[in-house]
Parts: sequence; C-alpha cells; structure tokens
Amino acid sequence: MSEAILETVFTEGESLLTVAPAGRLDTVTSAHLKEQMAAHPTRGRDLELDFTQVEYISSAGLRLLVALQKQVKAEGRSMVIRNINAVVREVFRVSGFNKSFTVL
Repeated sequence: MSEAILETVFTEGESLLTVAPAGRLDTVTSAHLKEQMAAHPTRGRDLELDFTQVEYISSAGLRLLVALQKQVKAEGRSMVIRNINAVVREVFRVSGFNKSFTVL
C-alpha cells in the first residue's frame, strides 16, 4: 500500500493557483489530492502543478491530471506542470501524456 501524500502546498494568487504535492501520485494519493483540490477550486485561475517533490505517478494520477485540465480549459484557463523528475517524465512519455500536457 502506498503512503498518503504527506503534504500539498497551495499558493493562491489572483490569477494563478499553484499546487505542489509531495510523494507518490497513485490510486490512494490521487483521491486524496482530488479532495484537497475541491477545497481550493481554480475559480477561473490558471493552474500550475509543481511536481518538484512528486516521486512517481500512476494511471490514477494521470486520470486526475486529465480531469483537472478539462476543468481548467472549460473555464478558459491554462494548466502547466513544472519540475517533473525523470521517472514521472518517462511515465508521461510512455503514455503519450507528454503531448497532452504543457510540461515545463
């Protein structure tokens, strides 16, 4: 069983919501992050995900990212993912999600 995300830091600005989760984004932790995101809605802001401390992402984590991107695009805003490590980058590449998301 995976460990829960130990900490997620939310930085809310007028036009940007930055979310910085730490740990593994898998089935359990993706559900946890989804709950946390509900408490910090984008409210028409751009979304920046800082993956500096994300060690791994599973298909459940990718599904969450797709849902977040759809929500943000429906509001006419954008989503970027920053600071992904080699493991996460490889999951994105193998799954083809490196073409679906803006990764900086």
